[in-house]
Amino acid sequence: MQHQTGHVPDIALELEKYRRVFRAMPDYATFSHLKTGFFIDVNPGFERLTGYRRDEVLGRTAGDIDLWVNKDHRAGVVAALNTTDSVTIETQFRDREGTIIDVEASCAIFNFNGEPLLVAIVRDITLRKRQEQELQKYRNTLENLVAQRTADLEAAMQKLSELAVHDELTGVGNRRDLNFRLDQEYQSFKRLAYPCCIAVFDLDSFKEVNDRFGHQTGDEVIKAFAAIIQREMRATDYLARYGGDEFVLLLKGASPDVAQAALNRMREAVLQHDWASFAPGIRLTASIGMAAFDARESADASFRRADKALYAAKHAGGNQIVMADQHP
Repeated sequence: MQHQTGHVPDIALELEKYRRVFRAMPDYATFSHLKTGFFIDVNPGFERLTGYRRDEVLGRTAGDIDLWVNKDHRAGVVAALNTTDSVTIETQFRDREGTIIDVEASCAIFNFNGEPLLVAIVRDITLRKRQEQELQKYRNTLENLVAQRTADLEAAMQKLSELAVHDELTGVGNRRDLNFRLDQEYQSFKRLAYPCCIAVFDLDSFKEVNDRFGHQTGDEVIKAFAAIIQREMRATDYLARYGGDEFVLLLKGASPDVAQAALNRMREAVLQHDWASFAPGIRLTASIGMAAFDARESADASFRRADKALYAAKHAGGNQIVMADQHP
């Protein structure tokens, strides 16, 4: 008997400890019937979070006070607790004033006298959610900024790449790219033995245009000159600006006769162009020197022969094509 009398106060003491812990918890804590949802007890943390007093909710359900914003979340918790001991979920509660609160709810089953009770501990995570949203917003802004900077850098690199091989004024190949293409075509010519011709163009009397009408008009004339050649040349040909009003055309796979016929069309197109639209009194023609690749000389030597033929065309009065002498 003494043993039993001594044991009862121990149980009462333990229960009192649990009650004190339950009441002292800073977070929301409740006991409710699992099946019916009726609140059995709530702590001060519940009152602070929801705005409801303890005596107002005992014997009522969460549905009665419209606590769960998403009713399916509570149903999901109850269903999950049929197969597991505890469930933690992020959801939203609605307080007495209708304010929506982000919460983290940890729920577990507690059997009392054979009846399953739902123990819920709920923490307000509204501030954390807001911070996470701000962090995500900042991350998105940063990612967008990095993406924009990357796109700008890629565009700049593309521009630099284009400037490295293209003439900025006309968009055709530049002198640096010409040197590469000239050597490339010459190597193909030697390896495959297919014909290739090189032509050097120059506008007759272009210096007078610059002197009379200025460099801006001169630039427009150069752009138009390049456009005429591009319009008349074949898709397989390659055009580069060598400098000033001098252009170089590689006619791939073209024999001297075929190349000369194509160049004559270009010369005629320059002659017929409405140059006076740029400034009154302008009339321009083109001189062209041409050379065929020769396996007995270098690509540079073929170019020099074409360039020498160009000056022969200019000295002969311009508006003509001169074919370079073959390498002896």
